[in-house]
Amino acid sequence: MIVTRRFIYFIFLTTFLTAISCESSRRTQSLKAQYKDIYLNQFKLAYFRQLLVKSYNNSKAIREIIEADYSGFAEPILSEEDFKLIDSLTTVDNQRLIADSTEGHRRAEGSNGKRPLGYIMDKLNSQWLDSLAKRRFKVNGVPRSWTE
Repeated sequence: MIVTRRFIYFIFLTTFLTAISCESSRRTQSLKAQYKDIYLNQFKLAYFRQLLVKSYNNSKAIREIIEADYSGFAEPILSEEDFKLIDSLTTVDNQRLIADSTEGHRRAEGSNGKRPLGYIMDKLNSQWLDSLAKRRFKVNGVPRSWTE
């Protein structure tokens, strides 16, 4: 009788510990998925802000809009390398916009000049930016503070 009771307690204890273990691993996966979503969103938001500022020649009006906007996450999510990459990509994109505006003679009258909003929208909707953000997420990984 005592052996049977101990065996039953052992089964309950084992089941309980297994359930706790499974719950913590599910929570970790959930936190990782949340962090990934935040990271991808932050990457695209940083790209958008930088390209907007550069494409409008660092104008005071655009800087004021960006400073007044509180979109995004308060604590740093992106790495310094991410910001350097975004800076170099947005510089190249702005150079493309400038080159496109100088070839305005090939367009209909009145449509010459830079067209940054459409260009930025196309970039934000492209699979290219999503896949780049996902690759950067794989490189950086999830910080320990999010998985503990």
